Amino acid sequence: MKPLSQFYKLLTENELDELHEKVIDLLGDPGMKFENQTMLEALQKKGAKVDFTSQIAKLPKSLIEETIIIARKDELERTAKKNLAIETDFTNMLTFSWHTPYRNRTPKVQASFGGGAPLFYDHVNKINRYATGDDFLRMINLAEGLPEIVTVGNPVHYIKEKDGSDVAPKMVAIKGAALVAKHSSKPGCTTVIDKRQLPYLMELGRIVKGSQGEYLKNPIFVNIHDTEPPLRLTRPEASLIEAMLKYNLSTFILPMPLVGISSPIYPTAAAILGAAEILGVWTAVKAINENNPVEASCVSGVLNPQSGAASFATPETVMIDLAVAQLFREKYGVPCGTGVGLIDAPVPGALSIFERTFKAMASALIGEPSFAAGLIGGGVVFSMEQAIIDLDIAACQNRYMRGIGGDEFKESLELIRDKGIGGLFIDTNHTAKNFRNYLTMTRVIKNLKSTSVEEASKNDPVSLAHEKCLDILKSTPLYLIEEDKAREIDKLVEAAQKELASLKGAME
Repeated sequence: MKPLSQFYKLLTENELDELHEKVIDLLGDPGMKFENQTMLEALQKKGAKVDFTSQIAKLPKSLIEETIIIARKDELERTAKKNLAIETDFTNMLTFSWHTPYRNRTPKVQASFGGGAPLFYDHVNKINRYATGDDFLRMINLAEGLPEIVTVGNPVHYIKEKDGSDVAPKMVAIKGAALVAKHSSKPGCTTVIDKRQLPYLMELGRIVKGSQGEYLKNPIFVNIHDTEPPLRLTRPEASLIEAMLKYNLSTFILPMPLVGISSPIYPTAAAILGAAEILGVWTAVKAINENNPVEASCVSGVLNPQSGAASFATPETVMIDLAVAQLFREKYGVPCGTGVGLIDAPVPGALSIFERTFKAMASALIGEPSFAAGLIGGGVVFSMEQAIIDLDIAACQNRYMRGIGGDEFKESLELIRDKGIGGLFIDTNHTAKNFRNYLTMTRVIKNLKSTSVEEASKNDPVSLAHEKCLDILKSTPLYLIEEDKAREIDKLVEAAQKELASLKGAME
């Protein structure tokens, strides 16, 4: 088979150049607000015009383009060092994407359980509620039984204990990461919301990896950072980035421009803002430490005129994300993820299937295939049933991207001639040997050839996904880390509890 290699171009080369120039101009005037003294001082030393009172830095074109050159060089060195046939090299990603190095092949279906949603979809009771410790553990265990899930973080926040009591706010990230550390064979990124949590999360990673050196090769239990649109890096996020820079941990920045809210109504304007916020943060990071890794994704929203809230599954959101991704991929030579993982549907069902399929296929056809799993409700809800459905959607997307043709033409003619006119292939060795590789087989999205309403009702994808979750949980043993490591993790959580549990108020 020959994978798709000719992709739809959202922007022409001239439009990419114009997008780049407008991003540069915006960072020069009005600039970007960095609520962090270290970043402002580093940018000033690099030639930026800095107003320390307003905390606004106006970045010169030469400095931004120097940052792009460094980021491209980092990407080339990284791709040269690693075997990029293995998508799990990208452990910080909430989804795994096909960027410039992959354009001549089709990526495997690989996804993460992550996102840090505050709510959990309870299919039995048909409600969205806060997840308990038991729910969190079930999600970790479900991931063990799904080979397509290659890293596990915090699909929900660990807000409630198993008995329903509240977890201290500063312990939410620690408790969730500890549960992943003890019961997942494939731990990934989790939420960090306060720099005081970072030493504990890094130590959890060291325990799992066995040494500090191994941990730093492939860090886990660290997270992406959000800008606040338009053009602001807040004090807590900047403080956390500064703390992570001391350990050379990757800075993964994720802007969320909102059309009609924090951005003008033109999708083009939101693309300018999203790209500017990424490059602004990258420039500040590289000004402090040129060797620090940087990553990015753009996840856009738009004003919903009916509700006044933000929506994440409209054609406009897809175009904004993909315009930014195309700019970074084709002009800068570095990856930038997209917001395939965010859809609006509050529960699994027809709407969630439509929204996920639309966003996933639109992204794939522009050269940014990305596989999501489980997030619904604008990223506020995680559903195990939706995760199963999403993997079926990903399987269909993947099969399409694998394409047809290549070396198959000659053998196809020979096979047809062998059976001749009127020949059937249902009982041939060729069919038996190859049907699993060439025919898409999904778990819960059934292709029914029936006019029976009763048959259709019995094959509701959400109900089937719920049953599949129960089957996987029943047949998948709970993963247990080595006993000595488990004891270390428990002691670390106790230590964090003493220092962090009583802290209230603002993040640091």
